[in-house]
Amino acid sequence: MGRSILITGAAGFIGFHAALALVKQGDSVIGVDDFNDYYDPALKRLRQKKLQEKGVEIIEGDICDTPLIKNLLKKRSISHLLHLAAQAGVRASKKQTEKYVHTNLQGF
Repeated sequence: MGRSILITGAAGFIGFHAALALVKQGDSVIGVDDFNDYYDPALKRLRQKKLQEKGVEIIEGDICDTPLIKNLLKKRSISHLLHLAAQAGVRASKKQTEKYVHTNLQGF
């Protein structure tokens, strides 16, 4: 029997490919993503659709939403957590410092 894995940042490039690989090897995968607009949200929605077609449940939410994450870990019997969510872009972090602190530090 496979593992039950929660992936944060599941609609991002790495999260998307990790989810596909884990499902292919027999794991159950639930993804969380906030679908922010740093990268094209339409691309992330396309990835969401492809993941859902492979049986991956995608939950739209903020990784700093403690009740959401606690609920997922508890009620979904998550055995593993693959944390890939982050606000990317070093240059942009100087302009939107609060957003980066929120996701990259508090979310971690």
